[in-house]
Amino acid sequence: MPFFSIILPVYNRQTFIARAIDSVLQQSFTDFELLIIDDASIDNTPHIIQTYTDSRIRFIQNQTNLERCHTRNKGIEQAQGTYICFLDSDDYHLPHHLETLYTEITKLHTPIALFFTNSWNSNNGNVTERTCPDLKQYNIFEYIALYTFNPQRMCIHRDITKTYTFDPAVYVCEDLDLAARIATQYPIHQIQERTTVYVHHTDSFTGGDNRKPFKELENYNRIFAKPELQNRFPLRVKRQLRSMCYFHIALYYENEKERWAMYRSIILSFVLYPLGYNRKTNKILLVLSIYNIPIVGNLIQKITVVR
Repeated sequence: MPFFSIILPVYNRQTFIARAIDSVLQQSFTDFELLIIDDASIDNTPHIIQTYTDSRIRFIQNQTNLERCHTRNKGIEQAQGTYICFLDSDDYHLPHHLETLYTEITKLHTPIALFFTNSWNSNNGNVTERTCPDLKQYNIFEYIALYTFNPQRMCIHRDITKTYTFDPAVYVCEDLDLAARIATQYPIHQIQERTTVYVHHTDSFTGGDNRKPFKELENYNRIFAKPELQNRFPLRVKRQLRSMCYFHIALYYENEKERWAMYRSIILSFVLYPLGYNRKTNKILLVLSIYNIPIVGNLIQKITVVR
């Protein structure tokens, strides 16, 4: 039985999958298995995976597309490791990721807990630090909501997954949902080392889905309504996240020229969190409001351009 199981779900990622797999095979800590679950890809992804012959790789193929929650859960069911880790197919781990986790886990005598590391962001090859504050300075549920650690940063004792897995009904923000439900019953440990890289690109959900704020709002509401999570998240935090969604929804409607839907979203964003969800948005919302006033808005824009 390996110490770690790494679950790597993939769907149509022929451009990225080799880098993700290589980043696992190049780990300095070698007691692991890698479960690659192809979610019925229709590109060259399965062929690339099948070129690997490392005995630690287990390749599973879904006959139909099940989406990432079902696919990760399928990997969890098959995992044999004491601790279960994850990696998304367009991201990658640094060589010391598993070794860092192992050192911290054994230092604490292999507890039944969730561990997470800090990470980097990569945008067009430009690698920067991802915002990862110290967990000890926050209420755990506030931290999970505002600084959600995505699955590739997580390491979960297998006993936890007997009760808690990804909820397919939460198809966005599923990492927030899982971590919060685990936090109701088990310890959460942060490791300050940055051991993994989150890659931003136009085909990702973060960068390529203009309906993202609508989906986030729907799933935030779904998460906050769960019986085991009611009264766990501070009201201020819930309002802040909803305000963020409405801010981006306002931008969406402005781009779509749906003026009244835009104004409704602006009002909701402001009312929910008058300071602005990141303390910078109110000026943007004000400008948006003025520029979209019929006739007057066009005049003000022309005056601004001339100046």
